[in-house]
Amino acid sequence: MSTTAVVAPSMNWPGYDMSEVFAPLFLGSVVSLVLSGITVMQAYMYFPSKDKALLQIIAAGMAIVDIVSAGLISRGVYAYLVPNFGSMLPLASINPALSAECSMSIFIVFVSHLFFAYQMYNVIAQGPAKYVMPGLVAFFGTVSFAGAIGCVVTMFTQNRNILTDRSYQFSVFVGIAKGAAAVADIIATAGLCFYISKGNSAFKKTNSMIKRLIGYILQRGILVTLIQIMFLIIFFTTSTKFAWLALHVNVTRIYSNTFFAMLNGRASLKTEKSFNVASSSNKSATYNNDSQELKFIAVPNSNMGGSFAKGAGRIKVDTSAAYSYDA
Repeated sequence: MSTTAVVAPSMNWPGYDMSEVFAPLFLGSVVSLVLSGITVMQAYMYFPSKDKALLQIIAAGMAIVDIVSAGLISRGVYAYLVPNFGSMLPLASINPALSAECSMSIFIVFVSHLFFAYQMYNVIAQGPAKYVMPGLVAFFGTVSFAGAIGCVVTMFTQNRNILTDRSYQFSVFVGIAKGAAAVADIIATAGLCFYISKGNSAFKKTNSMIKRLIGYILQRGILVTLIQIMFLIIFFTTSTKFAWLALHVNVTRIYSNTFFAMLNGRASLKTEKSFNVASSSNKSATYNNDSQELKFIAVPNSNMGGSFAKGAGRIKVDTSAAYSYDA
């Protein structure tokens, strides 16, 4: 029985230049680990929380899935670069760890879309838009979810037609998943900013809180939409290269990071225990952070001989949710 001897390369062997092949995956995985560490820190800052149990469960699930996803990416990079160093044969199929990581991304992106659809439902006061706008976000989020499931199934069943010989079926599923996700994020961002901005009042402190809230939403929306659009452009314009992998391995991190950033960003809206403002109708307003109420109190009107002006009332400002409020 003959065996094939494996000859070790000499000390002067210059090696292979694999940068064009593996650089996107390697660099993307490095960024992914950094972002995963940020997610862990964000989760540490969020817990323990006074939010509703369901939101805390979702946040915990986001953090756990993010960590598992980062581990799967590391395993996939290891399989390509360490046991098969210098060989192009592993590129004939996608590593199962990377296929499994894609299923992790599905969970986080879909839950994120449903979460923002629910927030939009809370923000819109009444009318057909209260159901139409969140419905559109949920619809495109579901379409993206279905397309992503198709991607994962194809990655497992046709693993030799993903990297070097990309199948038409896989390309279609990717286009559906990423395109629908981008549309859902655009609708959610534009809708939330528009309807929250309608809550502007005569009180500078309240308007300042609203502006900061809109700023958070815009930053989150621009970031997640940008990465989805960039992925689509790179994926369909560089069919023979792996640059898209650098973005693919970071989609999960971007969504989970922006999710926790929105939750933790609420703390900056609660820095002041109370504030007093005055309007032209001779009323003062006091915000109590503990009860989360903006209370309007009648003040003496000098033109009425020291009597109190009518119209005292209160508005509850709910800062326990990401950006919902009761008007």
